[in-house]
Amino acid sequence: MIYIFIVLALVLQITGMELLYLQQPIIFSIGANMILIASGIYFTGLMTHKAYLDRNPLKLLSFWQVTSMLFTYTLTYISSVALIYLYEVNPVLGRALSNINTVMTIITLGVLTLIIASPLLPNTFEKEPFYESN
Repeated sequence: MIYIFIVLALVLQITGMELLYLQQPIIFSIGANMILIASGIYFTGLMTHKAYLDRNPLKLLSFWQVTSMLFTYTLTYISSVALIYLYEVNPVLGRALSNINTVMTIITLGVLTLIIASPLLPNTFEKEPFYESN
């Protein structure tokens, strides 16, 4: 999916459909949708693959990573599409929706901190089923 995204982004840039120096809503939409599809594939594998069924998903770091990405890109995508309309119709809801990006950034930084600190917390997280160290 990464290669498809890179090719699509390059095609959109080269053809001039998305300008390099402005916002790029088509590329953002394609990327956000691909992340949502990848998250769905991960959760499907989590529910169907035997190696993951034997583990507690709340103790898997990958579960928290994918869940964080899923919520971040879902809410950011909805926010970017509907923010201007909602702000004009209901300013209070629009301001609350604009704060979602800040909250999700803090949550993402928290998950990043867990990723970095996970080797120091061996009793907190279980080993990923397909992780092999050299």
